[in-house]
Amino acid sequence: MDWEITFKGITYECINCAYCCSCKGWRIYLNYFDRLKLKDYEYAIEPCEGEFKYRLKVNEKGCVLLNNNLCRIHLEKGYEFKPLMCMIFPFSCMIKWDGTPLLIIKHYCSGIKKGKISKKVVNEAIELIKELYFDMFEEIIENGMEHSSKTEIFENFRVDWEEREDFGRYIFSSKTFDEMFERCREIFGNKINKLNLEEIDEIKNNLQRYNTKENEEEILRYLLELNRREHFRKLPFYREVNKLINIGNYLTKYKNVFKGEGEVDKKLFLNLK
Repeated sequence: MDWEITFKGITYECINCAYCCSCKGWRIYLNYFDRLKLKDYEYAIEPCEGEFKYRLKVNEKGCVLLNNNLCRIHLEKGYEFKPLMCMIFPFSCMIKWDGTPLLIIKHYCSGIKKGKISKKVVNEAIELIKELYFDMFEEIIENGMEHSSKTEIFENFRVDWEEREDFGRYIFSSKTFDEMFERCREIFGNKINKLNLEEIDEIKNNLQRYNTKENEEEILRYLLELNRREHFRKLPFYREVNKLINIGNYLTKYKNVFKGEGEVDKKLFLNLK
């Protein structure tokens, strides 16, 4: 099965900050093979409800196996003995409208930066995700895909999913917000008033106001990444575009744009307000 990579232009490098071990808003769940590997760490495992029946315990500092910012399992047994969820971070999986698995990268990892990620790292992440969900992956795909052939663009106006996807890719592959505005006008035509055009003007003003003009291309790249992840596909397309424009405006205030993207991803993945 072919996977779609959603984060072209982004890579990461572990900076040993141990943020992934802090369990701030997430937990490390264990599948059957994790349990076998961690038989010497029963004191750090607890039962739980849900798809996975066990998870690692946490304390006020995060994972109980974290010691001076170092993983006890990694130190004592080696990287290959770590739980799959630990080895996968900062990658994860979502399901596209047609059932294609999407490989995503979480921007609240402190090691996210601009660059090209190696095929080896991508392939390893995919194999680890498939191993984690080895006996439930087909069910995850079935539950994640759309079962209607049509999607809403405006109220009472529906198109094929392929067409909506083409619209989103076209709009958010723009290199400047001026170009994005023109593409929105081209796509939406006499329905352009459905978009919050004042916010596009505010974005351009904020890039000057906060001296973040150099981030314009990266902000648009990230909006394309969000569009590819399909976070807002349950909304009519015009509302998805407005959501992404709003996120773009939010990011103009960050000199370090990757920090801003991390804050957005926390809200999207960790249900933060």
